Amino acid sequence: MDYSKFNEEELINRIVKFTSRVWQVHPFQKGNTRTTAVFIQKYLVSIGFNINNELFKENALYFRNALVRANYTNYSKGIKETNKYLIMFFENLLLNKDNSLNNDDLKI
Repeated sequence: MDYSKFNEEELINRIVKFTSRVWQVHPFQKGNTRTTAVFIQKYLVSIGFNINNELFKENALYFRNALVRANYTNYSKGIKETNKYLIMFFENLLLNKDNSLNNDDLKI
């Protein structure tokens, strides 16, 4: 994927969808969320992003729950999947934004 062709919003949306899909198929038998986080970090570094582990480390539960919200739908309860929370996480990681990553906001 040539991310240089995308504006910031498209870039974040592509990375969010990619991350969500990797996590969703549950490719890592043990520690799927932790392994997905490390994989995404290594992937982003390999394509030229300058990031570190701090945001993942400080917001591990938020990251996990944001992945759940990106993949969880319950029509009988009126709940639809949303990438909103992963977008905020990756905006902070890649664009140095200061979105509040409050885990309580992810509760249904």
